[in-house]
Amino acid sequence: MNEFIITNGSKKITVDFINANQIKVNGKIYEVRLKKINDYFYLLTLDNITYEIACDRLESGKFGLLIKGNYYEIDVKTKLEEMANDILKKKDLTNKHNIIKAPMPGLILKVNKHKGDEVKIGEPLFLLEAMKMENEIRSPVSGVVKELKVKEGQSVSKDEIIMTFE
Repeated sequence: MNEFIITNGSKKITVDFINANQIKVNGKIYEVRLKKINDYFYLLTLDNITYEIACDRLESGKFGLLIKGNYYEIDVKTKLEEMANDILKKKDLTNKHNIIKAPMPGLILKVNKHKGDEVKIGEPLFLLEAMKMENEIRSPVSGVVKELKVKEGQSVSKDEIIMTFE
């Protein structure tokens, strides 16, 4: 089975594709037929009830649907993608690192984020040259830069505070 999680706002629906003619939606099995009329228009039949659906891909994994005059923006992920997303959210909530320190002595070659900038987990913050190698320092948290304590061309020592987050 192929399992997907469809999110509309805060509501999540689990859809399992059992075979070409059956799906399971939140545990209930439906007979299904899908007919593509053109790139944006479909006829979906669930247990002998037919729905006309206009569908537009908004961005990767996100779709806009018009069904019976109601517009929905949904996010479609595989179960694995949804689990990975949940883990990253939990990690971000529990990760309380609000100080970035130099991992080794070196020279700040480039500063990518400045005071007031919004930062997402994993984004590059600095380029640090140490022992003739360039090391990209990435953010362990999401947040807003509260204070920047270095500038490009500045030498730093190990464990020197480089940046703080709100």
